[in-house]
Amino acid sequence: MDRFFKFLNSDRYQYTESEIYLENSMQNQIAIFDVFLRTQNKNDYAIVYGISDVLELIEILNETSYEDRKKYLSELSDNENFIEYMSNMKFTGSIRGVRDGEIVFFNEPILTVTAPLIQGKILETPILNVLNYQILTATVTSKIIQAAKHREVLFFGTRRASGFEAAMSMVKACFITGCASHSNLMGEYFYNLKSTGTMTHGFIQSFGMDKDSEYRAFNQFIKTYRNKKYPLIMLIDTYDTMESGIISAIRAFRDNGINDGYEGLYGIRIDSGNLEELSKKCRKILNEKGFYRAKIILTGGLDEKKMKELIENGAEVDIFGVGDAIALPEKEISTVYKISKIGENNVMKISNEEQKTSLPGSKILYRVYENDDFSDVIMLEKERPEEKNAEKLTIDYIKGGEKIEENCRLLTMEEAKRYYEGNLTYLRKIYSEKEKGNRVNLSGNLKNLKENLMKRKKVDI
Repeated sequence: MDRFFKFLNSDRYQYTESEIYLENSMQNQIAIFDVFLRTQNKNDYAIVYGISDVLELIEILNETSYEDRKKYLSELSDNENFIEYMSNMKFTGSIRGVRDGEIVFFNEPILTVTAPLIQGKILETPILNVLNYQILTATVTSKIIQAAKHREVLFFGTRRASGFEAAMSMVKACFITGCASHSNLMGEYFYNLKSTGTMTHGFIQSFGMDKDSEYRAFNQFIKTYRNKKYPLIMLIDTYDTMESGIISAIRAFRDNGINDGYEGLYGIRIDSGNLEELSKKCRKILNEKGFYRAKIILTGGLDEKKMKELIENGAEVDIFGVGDAIALPEKEISTVYKISKIGENNVMKISNEEQKTSLPGSKILYRVYENDDFSDVIMLEKERPEEKNAEKLTIDYIKGGEKIEENCRLLTMEEAKRYYEGNLTYLRKIYSEKEKGNRVNLSGNLKNLKENLMKRKKVDI
């Protein structure tokens, strides 16, 4: 029963509008709804993730019993006719879209729902709720990984996430876009993605504040975990990084026989202060003492911009730990759900703000490859690209209410990660050429359809 909450996680207006459709016998009109993205920079990219969770919404609707649905809906509406209709309704439409892990751009249809009007209407908020945060997380993480310049990135942001489901979504999105590891225990339990972690300032403080307290914390940590080949990363900035932390770490390593022969990962973490300067000084000391393989992990409010600056300025860093920038990202994208066709009528949202003008009609997304690069073209459904090097990105996931299993299997975490990694050469080029002109084109027929509809409404933008 609790699963139905995910489907009912909706805005009221979708149900009030659906009630009107039912009362006016509009419920059987076939409508097409598109999910697409708006990005802050029109030429920016995003990484799609969460399509598999959208398909779960359809499963929830179709598998929840009449009795259970009626129990909930009776608390939310006093229209018996509407309650009865919704309690009996199954999804009979079709869903197509791009793959999880796909690179997409402004205004491209990443998901299309074709269904009787009410079925498509009530999916709006649940779909956006499922997709927006996961796409945002995957996109931000992808950019952070690119900024790291082949250095590993660890995700430490669970404590900042907006609840349990957000934390689990982040673990998955970070995995497919390249994070080397994460710190969440339930992420390991649910998805078999090994969790990791170093130590906290509180752990070190629990050994007191006398001269040798920091050493004792490090010493006990190493003694407990060295035989398990556990990562032995000492957090050295609790009191004084250079006068106490690095000295205590080296002493603890030496006393426990930890050196470049250790089979696991070992090294230091710096979480505050001038990370560039401190990392350089610590690397010099570690090398002088023979700890050449000791890793330096930098953490502490890092984001894409700060990581770039550290690397450009020659900071000594092997691994970045990132939390807030992934868990609480700036709003770089907006996920949008708009109707594009009702019956035989193509429709669109028109606005004096060009970025808020949507695209009409039933559409397919193609990618055209040329000279180790690509551009995209959005076409009407019955069109085909003339270019031989064009690939159709849009895949059918549900037809007539039934899942297409071979396509749905492409949405597993492992498949999504492989697919994403297969596009890394293009992604690195896109990331390094952010100001390059628009990569998205409209077919001539789609452009004409859009212009004709705008003229019909006599709106000049």
